[in-house]
Amino acid sequence: SRQALRECVGDAALFPLHGSAAMATAAEGAPAGGERVFPTFGFGSNSVRQLRGRLEDPSLRGFPARVCDYVLAFAGPNRTWAHNEDGAEGGVATLVPLEGEVALGTVVDLTQAQLSTLDGFEGVPWVYNRGKYRAAVWQGGEWQDTDVVAYVKTDASSFFPPSEAYCCAVLRNLRGSFPSMHTLVLRDGLGQVRGTWTHPGFSHLGLGAFLFEVGIRKPSPWRLPQRIGEVLRELTGVGVTGCAQALLEHVAVMSGEMALDLDEVAIARRLFAACGAGRELPDDCGLDDAQAERVPPEDEVPPVVLGVE
Repeated sequence: SRQALRECVGDAALFPLHGSAAMATAAEGAPAGGERVFPTFGFGSNSVRQLRGRLEDPSLRGFPARVCDYVLAFAGPNRTWAHNEDGAEGGVATLVPLEGEVALGTVVDLTQAQLSTLDGFEGVPWVYNRGKYRAAVWQGGEWQDTDVVAYVKTDASSFFPPSEAYCCAVLRNLRGSFPSMHTLVLRDGLGQVRGTWTHPGFSHLGLGAFLFEVGIRKPSPWRLPQRIGEVLRELTGVGVTGCAQALLEHVAVMSGEMALDLDEVAIARRLFAACGAGRELPDDCGLDDAQAERVPPEDEVPPVVLGVE
């Protein structure tokens, strides 16, 4: 029941932290190699693989987590993930309080230096600030109460639907921890539902979203979302625009001679060959060494919380 979900983390209260105060007093984990770490809750695009690319640390690993009485919401405007064909500004993730609901995500231990680097990607203190939440983290086959750091929007008053590339990034993160996840509920800063999004299948993505799916799967992931924009500009220069299928029509690109290297071309071909969308979208997260654990289906939250039918 939802009451049981609330009990998994107690009161799940939010303790707002800002700037240097957040750095000094955020949720602290056990020292790793003599350096203190901070369990960090990624509920939006910050999957462990994205963090590996941003922080250039291939040792990072993630654990499923959930925060009760909060929910994933989207607010904007944001241009860094605006990789739809029309280039329209979109929304990015934040947490808003909503009693009886639960926000899903992935926790990874970061050092203070890594948090400081991540602050730059998140636009602290203008776009995001750090907060401390009470979460339940799945480790060793059970839920364990933990204080976690999370980045929340400084202003969530304006709803913007997230771009397709950003939706792919959020789904990749959440599905890595919760395999049954297949639908994103798009809420505004008041927690009101504005729509839903399901993955259309890799070959049916727009070009920007497809490039995300390629870059996140590299052994050394792209630095996202910047690299998407760089590759899009290269592709535009040789006349490749629009949908992912346009890549297949350019021999030089699909032979690794421009824009994409041979490793990226191989990933792209695997994605084009993978059939399925929505509930049937192929799941390769189980092969990802960035994911330390995934929640078994019997221990996941009820489907209504996942935003599925």
